[in-house]
Amino acid sequence: MIKRMLVPTDGSDMARRGVTYALALAERHGASIMALHVVDVKLLEGPFLRDISASLGTAPYVNYTGNISSLLEAHGASALEEVERLCAERGVPCETTLATGIVPRVIVEAGELADLIVLGRGGEHSPWLEGLAGSTAQAVVRRASTPVLVTGAAAPEGDKVVVAYDGSLHARKALRAGADVAREWGMALHLVTVRGDAEAVQREALGYLESRDGLEIVCAARQGDAGEEISAYAGESGAAVIVMGAFGHSKLRQLVVGSTTAYVLHSAPCPLLLLH
Repeated sequence: MIKRMLVPTDGSDMARRGVTYALALAERHGASIMALHVVDVKLLEGPFLRDISASLGTAPYVNYTGNISSLLEAHGASALEEVERLCAERGVPCETTLATGIVPRVIVEAGELADLIVLGRGGEHSPWLEGLAGSTAQAVVRRASTPVLVTGAAAPEGDKVVVAYDGSLHARKALRAGADVAREWGMALHLVTVRGDAEAVQREALGYLESRDGLEIVCAARQGDAGEEISAYAGESGAAVIVMGAFGHSKLRQLVVGSTTAYVLHSAPCPLLLLH
């Protein structure tokens, strides 16, 4: 059950989409929001300032670091004030935190005290990323033990919950979460498997889902690249959310975002909920 959500913001349009999506979830679940802005400590380090100075052909003046820090903090405070205002307008409880550190690490640590982390796809540099999920989102997905929802949509849309299931441990966690989401949102659950033995794998999942009374279940087997097929199916079916494990079978993939996860993270036509 979602009662407390962590919503990082950098004041960008994409981050704002994450905020407004989280607000809709908060209203649906009666949850509160923890808004977080992290001043990137890397922007305050000496090498960064030296590089800037060299590019300008000047020497850093006294207290340059302090001035940059003040500007970044002011930007963060403004982003947090916007979240506070939006929450107040919709009657959603909100608390804000302005921190300094390594951005993904601070988000992951703060997320340990939340039921869900909601991230807008991209960030303040997203116009130059051609729609790709930013490095911060990938780093958070890789490290967080808390479920992470990445969205490019500003509000929930669609009427189906698509669960990507390959029989792995992480997929089983996604199956349980997907069933909970489908029940709480009153939506059908679409079980999608991209494997040659899809029927056997889905039979295992259906054995678990049988205990979920009143849950409408649709099974789909696809062939091809898993990431491409999952994203395509979500678009074709009008999915409200894709639920999947952050990693696949390989232990090596537990060190990085798996290729299937990375593709869906970048290409999903709807929000993506990732479980570890």
